Amino acid sequence: MRELPSEFLRRMRELLGSEEELQSFLLSYEKSAERGLRLNLRKLFSLSAENREKIYVKLTEEWGCSPLPEASWEEKDGKRYYRELYLDEARLAALGVRPGRHPYHEAGLYYMQEPSAMQAVRSLHITESDRVADLCASPGGKSGHAADFLSMEKGGILLSNEYVGSRARTLSSNIERLGILHSLVLNEDTSRLAERFPAYFSRVIIDAPCSGEGMFRKDENAVTEWSPENVERCIMRQREIVRNGLKLLAPGGRLGYSTCTFERGENEGIRDYLLSLNSSLSLVSEKRIFPHRERGEGHYIAVFAKAGESRREPGRVRLLERQEGERRSLFPDSLPEPAGLRTLRVGCFKSRTERKREEPEHGYSHTEPAMSEYPCISLSEEDRRVWDYLTGLEITAERAELKFPEEKIRETFQKGYVLVAVDGAALGFGRYVQGRIKNDYPKGLRFTS
Repeated sequence: MRELPSEFLRRMRELLGSEEELQSFLLSYEKSAERGLRLNLRKLFSLSAENREKIYVKLTEEWGCSPLPEASWEEKDGKRYYRELYLDEARLAALGVRPGRHPYHEAGLYYMQEPSAMQAVRSLHITESDRVADLCASPGGKSGHAADFLSMEKGGILLSNEYVGSRARTLSSNIERLGILHSLVLNEDTSRLAERFPAYFSRVIIDAPCSGEGMFRKDENAVTEWSPENVERCIMRQREIVRNGLKLLAPGGRLGYSTCTFERGENEGIRDYLLSLNSSLSLVSEKRIFPHRERGEGHYIAVFAKAGESRREPGRVRLLERQEGERRSLFPDSLPEPAGLRTLRVGCFKSRTERKREEPEHGYSHTEPAMSEYPCISLSEEDRRVWDYLTGLEITAERAELKFPEEKIRETFQKGYVLVAVDGAALGFGRYVQGRIKNDYPKGLRFTS
């Protein structure tokens, strides 16, 4: 760990209130950063009971993942499934498992996320029919977390926005892998969103760009980049974002503000600034997370409520298709129209036209509708063919191994696109021809040795 800035240490001594507390805080920097894993329960619950149980047991018993304090959970067939989990680094190292490079990860069954960051979305108490806007969303951890509480069938939607273009593309890729169909991914300034969608969202998430003090243990670059001047620049940027975020919030809605810094000006200072902007806003909850007090990195979380009641009545949701150029999108009609905004995706890309032929898009494989349209070969995680597929190799497949969504498809199918899945969760497409599946897994996603 590189030496911490003297001005940062002075501020922390003042914040913590004693030299003893500061030393306890500094001792935490001699330990490794905590890591976590957030289960994608919507996707897990779409699988058969056998596959669902196999995957959950592997993660929690074999890998040793354990629930965070106050972890959210849902019940299925009489069993409780926890969403937010700590990683057992020693167990994973002994097993030789890299959870971020595993078939279950590629299938969108979970997302690697820092434990403290998981508390921010949970504190918003998102309901199935909420309209959620995540304004600083990349790389997508909080957006994916929010989406897992939403129900597309009950009108729940997610708008994920990221101002920086390269980061917006990363966000879009993660939304795709998680199979989130009820979502928009935008690359916009928050002021344009405020103009376009005033008082539209019942939940607004602002994980604000900050000075990153809470990440010093995890990222030494954050130490190098820290300065009092950068803190002031962050405060100015945060004020602009929360002003716009407040304009998006509907009566009766809640706004969650979070940072990964300890700096008072970026935390309580922004809290007070937000409360000064609108008399109908009140503070619901507030929390600081310190690495010497909890298993996680430094974080600040505040939740605000806007007075009033939501008058929205969710109606019946239909899936629509739209052709734009050579690509066709699939999305629910509950999503707002993004015309005129820099849009990376609406729902998901379903297909593309190449050489006058319609071919499925990779992202479509991660959605539930694809399972109802294409034959599927579901391989056990232990099957070598899973890893061969993820490295881009052609794999063998007996016709009897294919599962067909309809009997009439079974009767006529000889060759064509099929889904390749691991324990029921789709990884991507391949082309079945005479007992072999030609690999269609995107080159940029393939595992390399």
